[in-house]
Amino acid sequence: MVILEVQTIIMNTITSKLHKKQRNYLLIFGCLYLILGSIEYVFDSGSVLNWSYLVFGIVMLIVLGYQLYNKRLFSVIKWNSKKLILKAPEQKPIVFDKKAIKSIKLTDKSLTINAGLGSGEMFDLDYFKEKDLKFFKEDFLHDESTAYNLAEAS
Repeated sequence: MVILEVQTIIMNTITSKLHKKQRNYLLIFGCLYLILGSIEYVFDSGSVLNWSYLVFGIVMLIVLGYQLYNKRLFSVIKWNSKKLILKAPEQKPIVFDKKAIKSIKLTDKSLTINAGLGSGEMFDLDYFKEKDLKFFKEDFLHDESTAYNLAEAS
């Protein structure tokens, strides 16, 4: 009985590759503000404006480092026998009870979940590896305990 409880707690997880657009805007603008602040400092020392550019550039690069450290720039799909959790970059996780899911449609580019009246989600799969999506399809969609319409899941 204890073994069954431990198995339901463990969640399978697949993680996407780095979302480069969201990383690049912080990196580019952080470096740009550092350069502008440095140029202002060299030509006009003592100005509050040049210090604000330098501080703002450093803060943007620190935020980027924090997001990379906490894996906030990655999409994550987690599942076990009771739940499915979808998390897009810089968004809160969306949790679906496995029994409430009515249908799932998995394509090369998106995952669409229908969980009833007004409850559903379309999730972008562009950054996921093909082998991870294949593992998700085999493990979650073809599980014997699923109660949803798998005719749409092809």
